[in-house]
Amino acid sequence: MSRVYKIITRKSKLALVQVNQVVKELQKVDPDFQYEIVEVLSDGCYDRFKGSLKELGGKGAFVRNLETALLEKEADFAVHSMKDVPTDEELPEGLCIPAMLEREDIRDVIVCRSGENFVGLKEGAVVGTSSVRRAAQIHASFPHLKVDGLRGNVDTRLKKLDSGEVDAAVLAKAGLDRLGLSDRISEVFEPDMMLPAVGQGAVGVECRADDQELMELLAQVNHKDTFTCVTAERTMCGGLGGNCSTPIAGYCQVTKGGNLRLIAHVTSLDGTQLVRSRHKMAYDEAVALGEKVANDLLNQGAKEVMCPSAVSA
Repeated sequence: MSRVYKIITRKSKLALVQVNQVVKELQKVDPDFQYEIVEVLSDGCYDRFKGSLKELGGKGAFVRNLETALLEKEADFAVHSMKDVPTDEELPEGLCIPAMLEREDIRDVIVCRSGENFVGLKEGAVVGTSSVRRAAQIHASFPHLKVDGLRGNVDTRLKKLDSGEVDAAVLAKAGLDRLGLSDRISEVFEPDMMLPAVGQGAVGVECRADDQELMELLAQVNHKDTFTCVTAERTMCGGLGGNCSTPIAGYCQVTKGGNLRLIAHVTSLDGTQLVRSRHKMAYDEAVALGEKVANDLLNQGAKEVMCPSAVSA
């Protein structure tokens, strides 16, 4: 009898869509692939939590329960949005991320209520986002707008927008595309306007490192360029000690010549200070590239820009 793989996931619509994307790719390489989906409420069940993401436990709250299930062998693998996987701490011992699907759109977007548009937002209009990275860049580029926290899954955020809690919301284009909600997009931010989060648009698979059979199967659906670029981005962010409460942005891409180019910046929370770095290295030097960009940012004073009180203490 063929093995039935247990896939652990959060219960949100987007998480389930991403699981189905992984399953679809696995069935292309193994038409007999069998699976069972195990849904859980992660520690990051944000809709009901009243505090900030930092108080909740950071982005790791979205993956913690899933990783526990893997370690206790209640499931075989988990599917994550790579931007939710922390970079300021190592994966739990015994776990690894051996595969990522081909990356989708990296960009952020603005969503307004029906009949409204971003250009038409007046001074003092409230833009909702729970991301300090997005908030800092909104402050920097659109100082006439206010920013307020907006929590919950995509559906919850859109309902809060439509009910008037905020005048606009910043979301990831990839998530809206996956949910079939692209028609809600009012404006797309190009990376030179709003640099994306590390790992944005990429879906990764985490499993136990000693599960050789599964590791070999996942290797067949790994998209090498995505894996390589996200590795550079995560190395950079980790080198800065970045987490959900630090406004770090970065994006790596493969150039026409086959090299890697990593662009990153660190912004102060109010958007008034910014340090930027851009470097290019050979394709097989993703880790070295991430380290180089992190060190460049640190040499420009990134720590003080991110956490001025900590530096002056």
